[in-house]
Amino acid sequence: MDSLSKKIQNLGIHDIRNAARFAQNMIVQYEPYQIDIRRATNTDSWGPTPKHLAKVLRNRYQVPLYLMTEYTLKRLVDHVATRPKNLYEKARKDYVNYGSEWRVVLKCLVVLEFLLLNVADGDELNQVRSCLVTHKHLLSREVMGYRVGMSNDGKMEVHERGIRKKCEQVLQLIEDSQYLKRERQRNARNNLKMRQQGESSLYNANALDSSESSATDTFDDDEGDEELPEGVPQQQQQRRRSHIEEQRRQRREILRERIKNTELERKKQQERSKEQEEQEPDLLDMIDFNAGNNDSGDDDFGDFQGGDPTGAGLSLGDTIDLIDWITAPSDPSTPKSSTDGPADKKESSKKDKDAFADLFSFSKSLI
Repeated sequence: MDSLSKKIQNLGIHDIRNAARFAQNMIVQYEPYQIDIRRATNTDSWGPTPKHLAKVLRNRYQVPLYLMTEYTLKRLVDHVATRPKNLYEKARKDYVNYGSEWRVVLKCLVVLEFLLLNVADGDELNQVRSCLVTHKHLLSREVMGYRVGMSNDGKMEVHERGIRKKCEQVLQLIEDSQYLKRERQRNARNNLKMRQQGESSLYNANALDSSESSATDTFDDDEGDEELPEGVPQQQQQRRRSHIEEQRRQRREILRERIKNTELERKKQQERSKEQEEQEPDLLDMIDFNAGNNDSGDDDFGDFQGGDPTGAGLSLGDTIDLIDWITAPSDPSTPKSSTDGPADKKESSKKDKDAFADLFSFSKSLI
């Protein structure tokens, strides 16, 4: 209850008017295109906004454009007339729209001008223009002679001049085909420029979101529609939005793929480095520090220089020296002992014979 009471206290005149308009639309059961036209030509102090005008134009795919033009003219005439037809219109003029009638008249002229400048060439333009030419007297007589009886800001003459200027613009568009063509071309250039600026700002915002790994777009609209530039057809705007969204999706996919490939390449590089480190031999491990330490004390010539198997204990060098000494001739300068007798000579020859026998046996054993 507290929350409800606070909401009721915060309600303003605009909220009350919106509620009354919604109830009126439900009771009378207006068509969707009529509701959009009524919303674009209400008594609010702002508008019609580009969003309201775009919503009016998108109804051309459901209803003919001449019906939309006729309903706008009907609403214009109802608010220009000074004599109400019934009690309902009198109450609306004197109480509901008192002091704001001129806003509805001016906004209806803005909607008519918008239709002339933004519908497609050919049949659509012919429908709008032929309908306005048929009811041209309403613009030239009723609207041009309209007088603002009451304005909330007290600037009745200023509003009257604004209404007459806008009405003259509409009359010139429907009377002069060359002027209409020039104005449509100028309006198309302005719409293209606005669209390019919007796409550029949207692309920059999307690039910033991609760098922060977030690409979320929100459109501020009470009914979920984007506020479109003035005069741009709804179907063209939808195609443009779908194209931009597809480009965003492709850029996000490319960015994800790049990040994934970079991560995979980094992991492969780490694995290759690890395998190279495992396969590379350690030079310190190849060195045999025990190669120079022979515990047995033997070298390559140990077996060859060992003692003889007979137990003589002589090396090959000693044996050769011994043979040379034995076979060497006796020195004649050596004096003979005078005391050596025949017995001594026999003893000596016997010893020499035994020495040669021992040497022969020793040499044989070596062989």
